Amino acid sequence: MPKKAKRYQTRRQNTKSKDARQLFIGLVVAGVVLILIAGVLWVQNGARGAAPADTSQIPDGLAIATLAGVKNRGTQPAEGHNAPNFAFRYPDGSTYTLADFQGQAVIVNFWATWCPPCRREMPGLVKAYEAYKEEGLMILEVDVADPPEAVAQFVQEYNMTMPVILDQREEVTRLYRTNSFPTSFFIDREGVIQLRWVGYLPEDQLALNLKRIMP
Repeated sequence: MPKKAKRYQTRRQNTKSKDARQLFIGLVVAGVVLILIAGVLWVQNGARGAAPADTSQIPDGLAIATLAGVKNRGTQPAEGHNAPNFAFRYPDGSTYTLADFQGQAVIVNFWATWCPPCRREMPGLVKAYEAYKEEGLMILEVDVADPPEAVAQFVQEYNMTMPVILDQREEVTRLYRTNSFPTSFFIDREGVIQLRWVGYLPEDQLALNLKRIMP
């Protein structure tokens, strides 16, 4: 092959190689930009929280859990840590949060209507609430993903007078890393979790656990 042809071929190959490198660099830069944009959108959406709870089909007396507008920086669902905050909204529009009960001893109980141990322990929880509510005890009953009608029937059957919260999207359940029912968190007046109890809670053990948050 003539030398000129060789030089021309080499020059053309170098040009193609340069173009390929530039295309690769361009794709990498575009990918990085897309990742940064996605990260910004994720942070913004996280700051806004979840969508507002829909209470249009919720029976009177029941609330629905939501994390909309709730911040949980520095909290953790473990003993010795500040309890993660969550909100619950009633059909009339009134909204409360766990943080609203700071200054009181609080039990957050996760349960379900299909759960036999939950049924066994519920009378004791109702009794404890009635006995100590005037001394500042609050029990928040968080039902996990049951139909509202089934929960309303359960509440009537066990004469539950404490707040009953429907965690239909399991937001609070995931926040508290709970996948076994019943599970109860005993939270002191400062908002710190003193005890996480998994499984059936007999009345005598409940009385002992209450001493951890109501000295």
